[in-house]
Amino acid sequence: MKHIVAILFIFTSSYAFSQGFITTKDIKVDFTGFVRNDFILDTRKNVDACDHLLEFFPQKPEFDSNGEDLNARASAHFLNTFSRIGTRFSGLELGKAKVSGYIEFDFTGGSLTPTLRLRHANTQFVWPSSKLLVGRAWHPTFIEKVYPSVLNENTGLPFQVFNRSPQLRFTKSMSDNFEFITAAVYQYDYSNSGPDGKNYKYQRNAVIPNLHAQVQYFNENWVLGAALDWKTIQPRTSTTGTSGTFKTSEKLSTWAALAYMKFTKEKFELKAKSMYGQNMCESLLPGGYAVATVNASTGAETYTPFNHIYNWVNFTYGAEWKLGFFAGYLKNMGTAENPVGPLYGMATDIDFIYKLSPQLIYTYRNFMFGWELSITTAAYGANDYTDFARVKATENVTNFRNMLSIAYNF
Repeated sequence: MKHIVAILFIFTSSYAFSQGFITTKDIKVDFTGFVRNDFILDTRKNVDACDHLLEFFPQKPEFDSNGEDLNARASAHFLNTFSRIGTRFSGLELGKAKVSGYIEFDFTGGSLTPTLRLRHANTQFVWPSSKLLVGRAWHPTFIEKVYPSVLNENTGLPFQVFNRSPQLRFTKSMSDNFEFITAAVYQYDYSNSGPDGKNYKYQRNAVIPNLHAQVQYFNENWVLGAALDWKTIQPRTSTTGTSGTFKTSEKLSTWAALAYMKFTKEKFELKAKSMYGQNMCESLLPGGYAVATVNASTGAETYTPFNHIYNWVNFTYGAEWKLGFFAGYLKNMGTAENPVGPLYGMATDIDFIYKLSPQLIYTYRNFMFGWELSITTAAYGANDYTDFARVKATENVTNFRNMLSIAYNF
C-alpha cells in the first residue's frame, strides 16, 4: 500500500510539472537576522525565561526568619542569546499561487542546554487577493502590524500576547485597504496549564482547534482592527473518586476579544491594544482557570476561567535617534464562578500589573544601540474563593530593569 501511495504521488507530481501547474521562476534564498548583545541590571528577582532575558513581572515576596524579602535582591547579566537568523525561500509557483517558505532560529535554549530554538517554520501561498499560511508563526492575536516597539525581547509582556504556534491562517483582501483573517491554531510549546503542568495535550485531547476571526483596515497612516478568539481544552481524560476511576470528557471553552490601532505620520508613531481574555496563559499572560465543582463519588470536575483585561499603549518619535515610551496595565477580574480549587495557570494570585518604560535608540544603517528602563509593579494577594477568586489584601512589589543593547542587523 505504501508503494502504491508513493507511485501515485510521484506520478501526480510529474504530471503537475509536465502540465506547468508547478513551475519555478527566479528561485531565491534570502538570509535575515541580527547579532545582538544585552547588558541587563535588575533590582529584584523576576518571573522570567530564557536565562532572565524574557522578563514577565517581579517575583512574589518570600520572607526569611528575619522578615527580609529573599527576592528583593539585585542581579546583572550580559547575554547574546537574543541573536537570530532566518531564511526565506521563494520562486516556486503552484498554479496562480506564489509559494514561499520561511524558517527562523534564535539561541535562547538556555545556559544549561545551549541550543538553537525554532521560532518560525511556515509555508505561504499567495494569490492576487488572498494568502494562506501553513505552519508555525505568531499567533493571530499577536497582530504583526501592531505590536510594541520596545528594546526588551519580551515585546510588551505581560500585556501583549507572546505566542508562536502551528496554524492554518487564511487572509482575504476585501479591498485595497481591508482584510478578513481566519485561522485554526493548535498548541505546542506555548500551551495551557493543568493537572499535569504546562502541556499541549489539554488542547490535543479536546480535538477542536483554537479558532480565530479578525478584520483589519489599513492605509498610509492608520491600522485599525478587531478580533475574536475561541478555544477549548480538556484538562483530564479520567477522574478518580470514592467509587473508583471513570472516563471523562469534561471540557473548558473560553474566548478573547481585542481591538487595536496604529497611527503613523512622518517620524511619529502611536500604537495601542486592548484585550479581554479568558485562560490566556498559553500566550505567557497572567490567567488560567479553576476547578468549579467536584463530584466526590466519581471525581468528575467542572471548570471556570479567570477573566483578565490587558491594555498597552506605545509611542515613538524620531528616525536616526528615536525616543519611545511604553505603558501597560492588566487587571485580574476573577473567575466566572466561585471555585473550589485548585487553580491552574500563571499569576492567578496577582490582582494587577503595570509597567512604565522609556527608551532611547540610535540606529545607523545596520547598526543599533539602545537604552531602556522598565518599571514593573505587581500586586500579589490571596484568592477569595467566596468572591470569584478575586485577589484580596494585596502587596505591591516593583522591579527596575535597566537594559543596554547593541546589535548588527543583516
